[in-house]
Amino acid sequence: MLPLIQSCERPWKTRFSMMSMLALSFALFQPQSVSSASRQGIVDSMTFLSTFDRGMEAELAKGDPSIHTRTSTQPEEVVRRGLHAQGQTQWVRHGGVKGSGALQFMHRDAAWIFYRGEKNVAYKQRDWSGTVSLWLKFDSEQALAPGYADPLQLTTRSWNDGAFFVDFNKDGDPRDFRLGAFADLKVWNPEDKDIPESQRPLLPVKEPPFSAEHWTHVCFTWTGFNSGEKDGKAHLYLNGKDQGVIQGWNQQFTWKSDEAIRLYLGLNYIGWLDEVSCFDRPLTAKEVAWISNHPGQLVSE
Repeated sequence: MLPLIQSCERPWKTRFSMMSMLALSFALFQPQSVSSASRQGIVDSMTFLSTFDRGMEAELAKGDPSIHTRTSTQPEEVVRRGLHAQGQTQWVRHGGVKGSGALQFMHRDAAWIFYRGEKNVAYKQRDWSGTVSLWLKFDSEQALAPGYADPLQLTTRSWNDGAFFVDFNKDGDPRDFRLGAFADLKVWNPEDKDIPESQRPLLPVKEPPFSAEHWTHVCFTWTGFNSGEKDGKAHLYLNGKDQGVIQGWNQQFTWKSDEAIRLYLGLNYIGWLDEVSCFDRPLTAKEVAWISNHPGQLVSE
């Protein structure tokens, strides 16, 4: 508590001094914007970053930096390094979130593309936390084809078995944008029943702020996963604003060493995507807002 300053001879100076000290104290204890040191903390926690400014190769990758294309699934899966989507998905030199390169998805049935997740996503068998960030732009009224569309999906198996995803629901005008955080299928749905969406680990956002005129920042964080308890939490942010949390679930993600972790991009999605990044910890709300307000500034100068 600030000391009182008493003076009978110059009360106006007393009031001025008290006001100055109070103002200084108020300023010191107010939340500050992310400093350069804090920005470095964000950068230091990155495990993966692909800005698409110079192509498809990730600028930062703790693991494999290359994009891969699943060119066939029958009679067995065939995967090729590089982008091989027959023009249905392409890298463009201009038009990204900061004016440079980006990915453009033009057909719902385009070949699936992905980055390998090993080491690029800092998976832990116990006490697992992290963050994924990306930017999207599309015409919400015309672009999306019928059915679900997943701009990003992170899994070793499928969408409902040890997986994160952000997607657009198949119904609605506009469609809900959703975060999914699905533990191992045998954990969250052991009998493999047809469970209503309202009873799944999903977080829907009504009338999300997507547009063909501007980029929208999408970010989700998770903490307390793989604890064996129902204490895991996953937050979704749009343009730096917290949209809610998935909680009350046993978020056990058992990604085995012989399974391939994949960071899929643009599954059944039509639109633009840019600046994909992963972090080895849950970013704070302030840090997420900083990324949202400073597109393109995750690359170290």
